[in-house]
Amino acid sequence: MAHFLVPLCLILLISIQYVLSAPSCQTVTSQLSPCLPYIRNDSGNKGGNSPTVPCCTGVNNIYKLQKSKGDRVVICNCLKTVLINLGNMVIPSRVSELPKKCGVSYNMPPIDKNYDCNK
Repeated sequence: MAHFLVPLCLILLISIQYVLSAPSCQTVTSQLSPCLPYIRNDSGNKGGNSPTVPCCTGVNNIYKLQKSKGDRVVICNCLKTVLINLGNMVIPSRVSELPKKCGVSYNMPPIDKNYDCNK
């Protein structure tokens, strides 16, 4: 019986560590909140043509959190929820170009309400 419990405990510990290390939606939104002025679509947009340094720092931090496909799915679903809640206030092309504008070598898909984050 003890021979069975040791591997089971190890699997459980590894699973818990994976779940705890996955990025939370709160982390994603707080890291990317400085990007809102850049991606917003309103007449008073002070975002200009380039994202700010704090925005790019957040984009880079989120990029570093993507250690697995599961992490990318969590981040994508979080972004999808935020973008749906912001509705027409967002310029979608600015969202997908954030990594490039910030010098991060990651191609962000054009996420919208119909995008399947599991792909």
